[in-house]
Amino acid sequence: MITCTCGEPAVVQWRRRPTTAEADTLTNGADPADSTIPVYGCADHALTPDLAALTHQATCSGPAKDGVCDCTPEPLPVEHEFPTAEPADAPRLPPGW
Repeated sequence: MITCTCGEPAVVQWRRRPTTAEADTLTNGADPADSTIPVYGCADHALTPDLAALTHQATCSGPAKDGVCDCTPEPLPVEHEFPTAEPADAPRLPPGW
């Protein structure tokens, strides 16, 4: 099971760029500028949906209680459409999701 850093089950995910140490461990000649690291959060430690759709800086510390982080995420490269339907057995999500 994938969990949040607090140990609770993860219900949301976003991306950030790799740190220098993580970039050094990339294999297959991957360019760190084109790589992302998944970040998972529980219902209490989640970014807002708009921020979760963006790629965050390697130094992003994740969300504060208001669902906002301390970095300036990269803008979306193209228009994206996100599904609006939620499965009947979906886990509890944070407010605004």
